[in-house]
Amino acid sequence: MSGPKKVIIIGSGVGGITTAIRLAQKGYQVKIFEKNSYAGGRCGNITKNGHRFDIGATLLMMTDIYEKTYQSLGRDLYKELDLIRMDPIYSIKFPENKEVLFSSDLSKLQKQLEAIEPGCYNNFLKYMTESYETYQLSMKHIIDRNYYNALQFFSIKNLLLLFKMKAFKNHYKHTSHYFKSEILRVVFTFQNIYVGQNPFKASAIFSMLPFLELTDGVWFPKGGMQQIIQNLLSIATEHNVEIVYNTSVKKINVVEKKVTGITLNNDSFHEADIVISNADLPYVYEKLLPKNKTINRIKKLDYTCSAFMFHWGLDKTYHSLKQHNVFVSKNYKENIDAVFTDLTLPSDPSFYVHAPCRTDKSAAPENEDTLSIIVPVGHINDEEQNWNVLQNHARESVIKRLKKEGMKDIDQHIKFEICYNPKSWMTIFNLSKGSVFGSLSHNLMQMGYMRPHNQHKKYKNLFFVGGSTHPGNGIPMVLLSAKLTTEKILKYNS
Repeated sequence: MSGPKKVIIIGSGVGGITTAIRLAQKGYQVKIFEKNSYAGGRCGNITKNGHRFDIGATLLMMTDIYEKTYQSLGRDLYKELDLIRMDPIYSIKFPENKEVLFSSDLSKLQKQLEAIEPGCYNNFLKYMTESYETYQLSMKHIIDRNYYNALQFFSIKNLLLLFKMKAFKNHYKHTSHYFKSEILRVVFTFQNIYVGQNPFKASAIFSMLPFLELTDGVWFPKGGMQQIIQNLLSIATEHNVEIVYNTSVKKINVVEKKVTGITLNNDSFHEADIVISNADLPYVYEKLLPKNKTINRIKKLDYTCSAFMFHWGLDKTYHSLKQHNVFVSKNYKENIDAVFTDLTLPSDPSFYVHAPCRTDKSAAPENEDTLSIIVPVGHINDEEQNWNVLQNHARESVIKRLKKEGMKDIDQHIKFEICYNPKSWMTIFNLSKGSVFGSLSHNLMQMGYMRPHNQHKKYKNLFFVGGSTHPGNGIPMVLLSAKLTTEKILKYNS
């Protein structure tokens, strides 16, 4: 009588750990190999001198997906994590002292919208209603489902649904039908940038993002985003999931049409009935699998942008900052083109600042501050990019803008700085092109069945989970990825 099936997972990101728990619940013997000394990938954190920084993600949204995930693990999300709802969600600052506090309190939001564009509130309500319908349809028919053949996606029914969801329109153009003000067009489209997308090219399906922020809410787990990882790790331990840290995978071993296990960098071989990769999918095809023409196709896909991420430990608190702050520069379109078309840094970049101490005092010593700044930049390409020069320019631009916003001495109060650049993302997390927002973008040709599949076409016992496979990037989508990949594996073994 054979024992439980052996599963090896490459990488301990959110998707890897959640898939491990789901399979362990079904009786599989699961072992995770992680290249770094900690779990969580970009959902990890850094601590230094009493300051705590989230490495990547800084907010939690789409709580219904978290709720259902935790229910499937036999847990209650709100008992496992101490979640704080953000309101305002963001402070969005424009040049010339213009600010929008993006709030779930619709009476407060209405006053701001009407002050910017009188009479626009009814259009806002129509925009939200349409976005709700888009969210419901896309989740049911496109996102939260597996595809087993092309006809399940390429059908007359789905084509009609895509038209209904305005999928063939770009998000910015679609939003412009509802708002005449350039400020409001930015307010309802800038969210694309923080999933690595160009709002002037992203599908209007993503109008669901501001809708979800305002209705479902934006939350922050006390203790930082790493608390999600720590909580999932504790559940994984209860289910006897084994995690091996500081261990890089050299290759995935294959024989004919099956994978047989993995070889580590120390040349030791580890046998498995099933291998799941939570590593970046393009990296796996290029570095871990036998070479074939698929990698050439993957290299030609559309990738998300990269970012400079500055982590500053300050010896002073700047109370003018909210927890989530977006600083929009002049020439929004030119900024976007510099990042996504020219693959560089804008001369006057827009950026985001996370100040977790506004709701979680444990993120910094008393009377001090912890700031994380994200400055979008083009991903790594074949042309020479001087990241040191671009990094210095990004830093100087951020300091210059913050001084204009009243933080005139901020550069004198930075105790230390930690910076991630595109090369860092590629080296530390094996992210192809340093594309930090989940590697592959969500353009219409990279969604649903057309996104790289979560089961390998040739090696049927090789599966993928994470942001660069179906359904897409961002923690909620990765949690769905874990669910869908688990379903595929259970069907494979049925």
